[in-house]
Amino acid sequence: MKTNHLCKLGLLLVAAFALTVSGCKKDPVVDPPAGNGSTSVQQISQDDNHLQKIDDDINLDIEIMMTGGGLKSTTWLPCNATIDSTNVVNDTITYYITYHGLNCPETLYRTGKVEVKKHVGTHWYMPGATVLVKIINLQVTRVATQKTIVINGVKTHKNVTGGLLIQLGYGINTIVHKTWGFMTVNFDDGTNRTWNIARRCVYTGTLGQFVIGVDGFGQVGEYTNLVTWGVARNGDQFYISVPQPVHYRQVCNFNPCNGIQSIDIPSADKGATLTFGYDSNNQPVVPPACPTKYRVDWYHGQNSGTIYLWL
Repeated sequence: MKTNHLCKLGLLLVAAFALTVSGCKKDPVVDPPAGNGSTSVQQISQDDNHLQKIDDDINLDIEIMMTGGGLKSTTWLPCNATIDSTNVVNDTITYYITYHGLNCPETLYRTGKVEVKKHVGTHWYMPGATVLVKIINLQVTRVATQKTIVINGVKTHKNVTGGLLIQLGYGINTIVHKTWGFMTVNFDDGTNRTWNIARRCVYTGTLGQFVIGVDGFGQVGEYTNLVTWGVARNGDQFYISVPQPVHYRQVCNFNPCNGIQSIDIPSADKGATLTFGYDSNNQPVVPPACPTKYRVDWYHGQNSGTIYLWL
C-alpha cells in the first residue's frame, strides 16, 4: 500500500511540475544597458539567475528519478530525457540522465548527460542521503534568446532532513537540501568561466504550491553566506552572498519572489544589492501576484544608481 501511495504521489509530482509551469512560458529578456557603470554586475546577476534555474532543473530531475527508484518507465522520466544505469561497482550504482529536448516548462532546450552516483544502501528519502552528480557537456539553449551555454561540473547533492518532495503536505512540512560543487561554463561570447556553488534549499508548501527558500553556506576569506562565487565573463572575481533568503514560488514559475542577494567585486570596487519582488512598473509586488522584475542598487567606485531588470 505504501508503494502504491508513493507511486501515485510520484505521478502527481511529475504532472504538477509540468503543468504548473506550462502556462507560464513567458520569459521576458532584455540585454543589460551599457555605459552606466553597472553593466558587469548586471551580467553577473543575469548569468547567475540563469545558471541557478538550470541547476534547479537538474536537481528536480534527480528528485524525480530517485523518487521512482531509477526506473526506466516513462512515468518516472524527466521531460525529454532517458535514464540508464550501470551494474553495481564497489557498492555504488551509477545513473545517467541523457537529455534530448525541452525541459518541462519549455524554456530550455537541453542536450548532454548528467551522471548520478549513490551507494546501493542509500535511499533518497533517508536523512543525510547524498549523491555525487557530474554534469557532462550539458548544452543548454534558452528558448527566449536562442543563446547557448555548455556546462561541465561536479557537485554533491544532499537531502539533509530526509523525506521526498512529494510528501510535502502529507505529514512533512519542511525538507532541506544542500548542494555544493562547481560548474565550468562556456558562454556564447567565447569565454570560459567557473561558478562555485554552496546553496541550501528549504522546501515548504504543498504539491503544486511549493516554495523554495534559498540561502548560501559558502565561505571564502572574509566573505560568508556565499551562494555562488567565481570568475565572471570579463575576468572579474565575484562573490554572491544572501543576507536575506530568496524565495522561489512554484506558482510563479519558480522565479525569485522576495529576498536579497549581494554581489561583491572587490578588485574593481564594484558591487550591487539585488532585491527581488517587483512588477513591470518597478513597484513592490503584493502576493499572490507574481513578480516580473527585480531591483539592482549598484555602485562602482564613487558612482551608484538603481535599475530594474526582468526576471
